Amino acid sequence: MFTCLTCGICETVCPSGVEITEKIERARKRFTECSLIPERHAVLLRRMEESGNPYGIEIERFEPDGEVDVLYYPGCTSIVKEREIFESTVKMLEAIGVNFAVEFSYCCGSTSLRIGGDERYARRNYERLKEVIARTKAQKIVVSCPGCYRTMKKDYERFGGLNAEVLHIVQFLAENAGRMRIRKDGTKIAYHDSCHLARHMRIVDEPRKVLRLAGNLVEPEYHGMNSFCCGGGGGVKLSYKEITGKVREERIRQLRDTNADVVITSCPYCYRNLKNGDERLN
Repeated sequence: MFTCLTCGICETVCPSGVEITEKIERARKRFTECSLIPERHAVLLRRMEESGNPYGIEIERFEPDGEVDVLYYPGCTSIVKEREIFESTVKMLEAIGVNFAVEFSYCCGSTSLRIGGDERYARRNYERLKEVIARTKAQKIVVSCPGCYRTMKKDYERFGGLNAEVLHIVQFLAENAGRMRIRKDGTKIAYHDSCHLARHMRIVDEPRKVLRLAGNLVEPEYHGMNSFCCGGGGGVKLSYKEITGKVREERIRQLRDTNADVVITSCPYCYRNLKNGDERLN
């Protein structure tokens, strides 16, 4: 039950349209309620309980002040582990003249929900965002992480939904492509689709629209709705590293076979996992 990557490819090919990922997550929740979970999963949930984030550390918090059009929510991984994603996104939003503020206080709750934890972490951030949206009168929330996107766009609907449009950064950049000053060159770009963004939320065209402004897109063997998982999803990397390693190795092979100059992904966690799998992978 806990070795499934919940990548969603089974749902893509299932002729009956069975929502397998949702059923697995429900079953994981029941196992968790009975304390029948891998030890590393239990440790992560204790970290969430103690610190409010999956890394179990004190994370920098941002408090928006005044009215803005857009709230940028970077997510835990972009703040803690891959800081350049957070910093470069801020620079992009500034460059295209967006009236925005950074909002981050709590984990969105995705990590807990995906491995069978309860909803209180997600609900806490949901209540926080509702208050910030009302105070800042923001019309949109832009996120860096597909996990955050799925959680805010889909899971928060169970709590009543947010009074703002939730967008992944690739959607926002595609909407504002006319305001971006990108000089196209001959760079060959391979794009790795995140499972959460592509199969879970069906966002495949927008990142490609943006990347084609910068260079020549070369697709790996599996892409779009049929993309190959990086191996790090569903909490598998936490407790079953050998599975993650085998899947990641195959995905890296597919990406390197494109002979691309650069590999780009829309997910901080995919970025981290693939990069750690092969330091030569740019």
